[in-house]
Amino acid sequence: MNKKKERLDKIMAACRERMQEEVSALLGKAMTFAEPETRVLSKEDFFSEPAGKSVLAHVQLEGDLEGRGCMIVPIRDAIRIGGTLIMLPDSELESVISEEEYTEELEDSYGEIANIICGSLTTTFEEQYPKNFRLVRTEQEVILPVKVDIESDEPVPDGSYYLMSTAMTLEGVEMGKLQLLLPAASFGLVEETPTPEQEKEQPAASADKSTDSAAASSSGEQQAEIIERGTVEETQRAQAIERPKEEGGKAAQSPEPAKKKGVDVKKQKERVDQLLATCLEKVGEEVGTLLGGTLKITPEENTALDKEELLEQAGGKQVLARMDVRGEGEGESYLFVSLKDAIFLGGTLIMLPDAELEEVVRNEEFGEDAEDAYGEIANIIAGVYTAVFEEQYRKALGFVKTGLETVIPIKIDPDSDDVIPRCLYYLSAGTIHYNDQELGRLQMAFPAALFELEALAATEEEEQQPAGGQPAADAPMGSTDGQSGAGPKVLRPASGQEDSRQAPIASPGTGGDGSADILIFTDDDAEASSIASLLAGQGHSARILHFKDAVADYLSSGISLVFLVMQEVNEQGFGMAIKLGSSGLQVPLVMAAPAWTRTTVLKAVKYGATDILITPATEEDVGEKLENNLVKKAA
Repeated sequence: MNKKKERLDKIMAACRERMQEEVSALLGKAMTFAEPETRVLSKEDFFSEPAGKSVLAHVQLEGDLEGRGCMIVPIRDAIRIGGTLIMLPDSELESVISEEEYTEELEDSYGEIANIICGSLTTTFEEQYPKNFRLVRTEQEVILPVKVDIESDEPVPDGSYYLMSTAMTLEGVEMGKLQLLLPAASFGLVEETPTPEQEKEQPAASADKSTDSAAASSSGEQQAEIIERGTVEETQRAQAIERPKEEGGKAAQSPEPAKKKGVDVKKQKERVDQLLATCLEKVGEEVGTLLGGTLKITPEENTALDKEELLEQAGGKQVLARMDVRGEGEGESYLFVSLKDAIFLGGTLIMLPDAELEEVVRNEEFGEDAEDAYGEIANIIAGVYTAVFEEQYRKALGFVKTGLETVIPIKIDPDSDDVIPRCLYYLSAGTIHYNDQELGRLQMAFPAALFELEALAATEEEEQQPAGGQPAADAPMGSTDGQSGAGPKVLRPASGQEDSRQAPIASPGTGGDGSADILIFTDDDAEASSIASLLAGQGHSARILHFKDAVADYLSSGISLVFLVMQEVNEQGFGMAIKLGSSGLQVPLVMAAPAWTRTTVLKAVKYGATDILITPATEEDVGEKLENNLVKKAA
């Protein structure tokens, strides 16, 4: 089989020059492909590797060899290639690339290039391969690779594939890689027993033959044949029945839990490390753009640390930004930046004169304006991590900055759950460089469980240990359930709000039929539900929504009042107030939270609040707000 792969490798190398010539001729600009990298891997291994939004062109093998493969390029590169072919002006091309607008016209033009590449491959195979076949490009689609269902037949069947990757350059602009997946079995690179999914790929004639054979066999054999050709669920049940007796009562269960236990921690760490490196790079780009300069972060090696180790290495006085985890994870992550760096970055954003900036950094004066500005930078950082993990990780994870505080790590008790909980953390850190100046470190600490890296607790020197190994180091650190982010739950007040907050509310209050006259936007479902009940008692219908909900979808002329109910006064709530204020609907806004100061009240008014409500709210409190603010609307 090695000789067969070597032959394929030589053909791919030979095809490279032809691809360059033919694609460049069509584009009218120089297109180059780097030396191909090749390997044989499974569908799961390929699609689990971090990658952003991509254009996948289906490729069919026809002739002496048959099978399904595909050609994949990053969506931005497909747009650049297609846009170059239709001669979009440079400014317009860069705009559609940045917006990732893959229009029908761009799809058609990139499809022509994909056809050329398949034609180059076909011609080279005709000259250098003993069997005659063609590679035919069929339809194409935009995908997120890590969201592909491995067990399905789309975009390609589960199995082993020969992968050819080559980096692309167009007119001196470096792009990503073109990746070609061809079925390994078609080229004799693997010997595999057919899986149930592959059996479904057999032609209908094969199924008819099986039916005929089954008819001639005994009734027991007929039943086995029926199960074999049944649905995926039937096949799973049949496989479960045939498992060894020692599995006992678990024999009939779905095989999924066993699969989960088989997470390869070494591979998972590599995937997460690649994503975190991408995040640091994009943080540099986006924060640099925001500041109007060049910001880069030189990454360190990622490490698993317990709370004590994390605090010991963190450094001096730090600004800690809390990042709530949303989506398919829960808990809290933490961004650490030294106090002086936070002042420098915030001061740079608000364009303090150089002399003044140097002075406030030297004196560690973290003024309100600089703090607000750094808070915006932390929001940008949270957005970068959200975008990368939503697009390139198999679970959709989001990160929302909820607050800032200044801490001295070495003075935090490592044996308690103060400030941050005791659990195993996965630390991604790097040195910040702004223009020609080297600053300190940026540190992002995630609960290791969030990335299924708990097994790193045993020892980083034994990375080969299965993820199903005993993460004993987590046990004494306050981990309650082993789930992602279980540790950070202890930061929430023991007010009985936890379960209510996590439970989604589809049609809350009495306004679930769309007739609500009051909207409640919240991150505190328990208090919001209480206020909704109090409103209902006074003849009003309220609808409970969440900060992630699209404001414009729910505001209408029938809305007379909006409550913004927060677990605590924070930047996320003020950001929601800004969104409501910019929606165009002129209705009173009551901001509610458990603790207010003169500073936060003034800030709330600055961002559009017409009234303040202290929670937990009583019937009398709510009645007073209705009386004051509904009159304002009428006026």
